Amino acid sequence: MDNGKKWAIGLSMALIGFDVLTIYFVVDLFGYDELLDHFTPDGSVKSESPRGLARLLFVNGLCNLLFVSATLMAWLMDPDNS
Repeated sequence: MDNGKKWAIGLSMALIGFDVLTIYFVVDLFGYDELLDHFTPDGSVKSESPRGLARLLFVNGLCNLLFVSATLMAWLMDPDNS
């Protein structure tokens, strides 16, 4: 196995680990009811639920994990790419 393939496998595995860690934190974000406080133009404080953003980040993390895993498996199973 050449040096470039070792680096690609190592970086792909690191990205998969980072995606799993990101999904763990996003799932934890679903547990918060009101997290974002900001001032409105009339001077009052408004609280918002982060669930919409958490859903978006969760789907993004799952798609990224699927793409990287499928690419890595296809590259490792290719007999011409030794």
